Amino acid sequence: MDDDRNAAGGTGKAPPGVSAAARQRIDLGEIAGRGDIAAIVGAGGKTSTMFALAAAAAARGLRVVTTKSTTIHPPSMARSPRLVVSPPARWRGDLPAALAAHPVVTVVTAAPSERRFDGVPPALAPDLLRASGADLLIVEADGARRRLLKAPAAHEPAMPAGASLVVPVASLAAVGRPLDERRVHRPELAAALLGVTRGAALTVRHAARLLLDDRGGLKHAPPTARIWPTLTATGRIDPAALADLRTALAAHPQVTGWIEADAQWTFTAWRCGLAQT
Repeated sequence: MDDDRNAAGGTGKAPPGVSAAARQRIDLGEIAGRGDIAAIVGAGGKTSTMFALAAAAAARGLRVVTTKSTTIHPPSMARSPRLVVSPPARWRGDLPAALAAHPVVTVVTAAPSERRFDGVPPALAPDLLRASGADLLIVEADGARRRLLKAPAAHEPAMPAGASLVVPVASLAAVGRPLDERRVHRPELAAALLGVTRGAALTVRHAARLLLDDRGGLKHAPPTARIWPTLTATGRIDPAALADLRTALAAHPQVTGWIEADAQWTFTAWRCGLAQT
C-alpha cells in the first residue's frame, strides 16, 4: 500500500475511527465509471464536489458532461472548463465535438439572461448522456441557496432519470451552530425531520441524519444506485466526532463509500469494505 498518495485519492491508511477491513482509500475518479449518471444532492459544497469529481474522472480518461437539473445562477458555472448552451434538439450536433476538444463540458439548455441558465430536465438525463457521447454525466440535482445543510421539500431533489450514483453532500461547518435559515435551507423541514426546534444547536448526529435519511439526502435515490455521502469542512469538528461519523458511514448498509473535503477543498474518497464502485 502506498500511504503517501496526495489527497486527490489513492490507497492509504484508514482514517481515524475506521478499521482497515472497513475501508479502502481510492482515487476520487474511481467512484464513477462509463455509463454512470451521477446525481449530487444536499447542501454545503455540491458544485465544488461536481467539478472535483468531473476533473478526477477526466484524469482517468473519461469524457464528462456536467449540468444541473435546476436553474443555474452564475458564478456556480465559473469553474466549468467549457460551457455549451445547447437545446436538446442540437445535442447530437453540438456536444460530441465539444467533448473532443474538452474532456469536461457543462451543458445548459438555454441562457435567457446573464444571471440565469436553464438546466436539463431530469427526464432527459439519459438522452443527454447518449447524445453527447460522454462516458459520464454528473448532475447537480438540488438547490440549497448556499446554505450548509438542507432538508428537501416535497418536489426535491430533481433526481435525474437513470441515476446510478447518488452523492448527498453536507457541510460539517454547521455543527455547533443554530438550526436557522442562515445555515440550513428549509429549516422548518429540517427541524421536523430531526425532531428538534428551530434554533437548536446542530450536532454531528443531526448532520448525519440529514445526509442519510430517506427524507433527507437519500430522498428519491433509486434503490440500485450506489451511495457516496460527502462530508465537507471536515476540519471544523472535533477529530473524535469525525472518527465516529466515519465509523457510522462505513457501517451503513446503503453506503458504498464516502468522500471528504477539507477547508481547502482537497478531496479524499474511501470505499467501504469490499463494496464495488
